[in-house]
Amino acid sequence: MCPRRRHGVPTRKAQEETIIKTPTIVLLALLSIVAAGCAARQAEIAEESAPTANLAGEWTGSAGTGGVFIPVTLTLTQSGTAVKGTISVGGRPDYSGDVTGSVQGELVKLALPETTLAQLRVKQDTITGEPFPGLPLNLRRSR
Repeated sequence: MCPRRRHGVPTRKAQEETIIKTPTIVLLALLSIVAAGCAARQAEIAEESAPTANLAGEWTGSAGTGGVFIPVTLTLTQSGTAVKGTISVGGRPDYSGDVTGSVQGELVKLALPETTLAQLRVKQDTITGEPFPGLPLNLRRSR
């Protein structure tokens, strides 16, 4: 005679399958997270190990969002990976003044005397990034 299964109560086999499936799903989720992290780190290493970008010169453009843009001028000199110069952000004296920083591959780090700007990215004659919270920046090298 077959054992009678009570309605709504899982069988021992179903319980064993659930016990095996749960760790497998957790392991697969963890492996996916690790793989995504490794891919992001590889992209970061590629940007850092790219040839040092040439930042010397005058860069002009704007910063802003939502239809409100302000003019930005950045003038830099470069010695190796060290950069220095001035930035002028229209109507924002707190974001304007002398800057110093460094470049590693395509990644640029600049700081004002009182404020460190977020990391920027340079590609040929364009600098992009969000140096100040909520203020996306797009500059082109003046020729």
